[in-house]
Amino acid sequence: MKLRHPVVRGHPLHAMASDFPIGILPLALAASVAARLRRSREVTFAADAAAVAAALSFLPAALLGWWEWLTIPAEHEARRPATTHGLFNTGATALAAFALWRPRRAELQLSALSSLLVGAWIGGELVYRIGWRVRKAELLEQLEDDRSPDEAERIIEEHERANTFLA
Repeated sequence: MKLRHPVVRGHPLHAMASDFPIGILPLALAASVAARLRRSREVTFAADAAAVAAALSFLPAALLGWWEWLTIPAEHEARRPATTHGLFNTGATALAAFALWRPRRAELQLSALSSLLVGAWIGGELVYRIGWRVRKAELLEQLEDDRSPDEAERIIEEHERANTFLA
């Protein structure tokens, strides 16, 4: 059985899931700093809950990201930067998870956020410069191979029907 791309009705699942860690991790970092500055049961609880939410938010993004990575052809120009993107974000995932068990977690969360931002930058390069998972870029690739616009559209539609998770 051929591995299907993690795309539902034209929408890459990894792109959707990646918004959660980049949104929740800064909140967890702020809560950790607040807990360090103001030691109360309520603030500590909020920091703990935010840290758990941040760590858990990484799981779907990481799993979907590596699944998507498996679908990138080895010779495609996106493969190498996607590998680097995945390694930075996996490092951020590990740091956010490790921070759950550290009493001074803010430093680890800051490191996770730094790694995540580098990974996000590379992810932006994948999408906006290389055009990975951008339909118009896929169309241009087909046209560069001297296909007619109708033939190029047909090839892309067939790929989506045959190779994506839910077409």
